[in-house]
Amino acid sequence: MMIKIIVLSGVILSILVQTTNSALTAGFTVHIINAPSNNDIPFSVQCESKDDDLGLKTPKVGDDYNFSFRGNVLGTTRFYCHYSWGSKKQFFDVFNSQMYQSRECGRIRENIFLHTKHTLSGNDYECFWKVQDDGFYFAAHNSPESYTKKYEWN
Repeated sequence: MMIKIIVLSGVILSILVQTTNSALTAGFTVHIINAPSNNDIPFSVQCESKDDDLGLKTPKVGDDYNFSFRGNVLGTTRFYCHYSWGSKKQFFDVFNSQMYQSRECGRIRENIFLHTKHTLSGNDYECFWKVQDDGFYFAAHNSPESYTKKYEWN
């Protein structure tokens, strides 16, 4: 009987944590825009977190590969990606606790009439990464003047 109570308590606690996590944390969308000068060399990216492997993707030039998630209640959500473009490779965090806490990503939209956050996707923030011949650029919003180079190809 005691084991059943412990198991049931664990299940209820797990459901409560997941529900609280979804309701209280911000939603994010990470965009990875493939923007080299040509498509002659195949490009691939594989993103993952501690809990999720999003699989190998091969976006074409101009494609916007993106994924959405909610940050965890501890603010420790981390997604990292492995990039490959011909003989060039790179690996870095596309989202981590520092970005979460400092809100480096751009707010999608706020309903000024109701003073509440409202987005069609349920996400509050977007992070943009642009992959180019000379490296990786980051921006809070997808506007050409807002990108800053963060990494070079290895």
